[in-house]
Amino acid sequence: MAKILGESGRYVSDEAVRQKRQVIVTVIVIIALLGVIEGIVISTLFPLSWLTSVGKAVILIAALSAIWFLDRWSNEKLTVIEKRKDNMLRGAAGEKQVGNLLAKLPDGFCIINDLTTPHGNIDHVVVGPTGVFLLDAKAWRGVVAADGKGELLLNGKPTDKHYVRQFVGRMMGVRNNVIALAPGMDVRFEAVLVFTAAWVEARWGKTGHANCITDDKLYTYISEKDFGRKLKPEEVSQIAQAFLGMAHMDKEFGRGAKEPSLEIRTSLQMARAD
Repeated sequence: MAKILGESGRYVSDEAVRQKRQVIVTVIVIIALLGVIEGIVISTLFPLSWLTSVGKAVILIAALSAIWFLDRWSNEKLTVIEKRKDNMLRGAAGEKQVGNLLAKLPDGFCIINDLTTPHGNIDHVVVGPTGVFLLDAKAWRGVVAADGKGELLLNGKPTDKHYVRQFVGRMMGVRNNVIALAPGMDVRFEAVLVFTAAWVEARWGKTGHANCITDDKLYTYISEKDFGRKLKPEEVSQIAQAFLGMAHMDKEFGRGAKEPSLEIRTSLQMARAD
């Protein structure tokens, strides 16, 4: 079985937790503001010699209006945050699904899940005899096709971002870092968008320098991919060490490991021994 390092979906799950905390903080702030306004409204009910009846009425109307606007604003804000959280949790589930599939790869492969890099998060990295693969898991629903310009269409409509261009750019930045950490390793990197709940009609070569596949084809795609030259075990080890060098810049990746460099060496020595 492949060697697994890192936790699938951690980045998205952590972000979902942050969003949930944001919801709670937002609610607390709104409740506090409503309490202050309510206090102002109540205070106007008491006879104050320095306030005229008109003044009290103006304060009361202003307070009631503020409560109404805050109620509408809070409902809209919380609805948006909740939808965003649901989407992120679905994305985390997709990443875990892909991670489970990658875990079935044979010996000689090293899987690094949820890699934080200076260029952005990478859902999964696979280093093995067939090459180096950077995977971006997508839990989109519907039909994914190419737009004829190297980007994607979802259900016949353009996506909200240039996903292919951004992911390929991220891959190239990561590749430069890995080559710097593993000099002399001129290895081809492949960007792959993996869809866990969509029908993919994007043909090969129609999405720039990234390929689009469904998760059911992922195992075969990676294990049988032929770039013309197989990576040797020592090359796999060296490249994986370079990736892990970046991974341990992320404090959460090692889950508190006191000596990440020792952990890296131990993990890869075990992989080589197998």
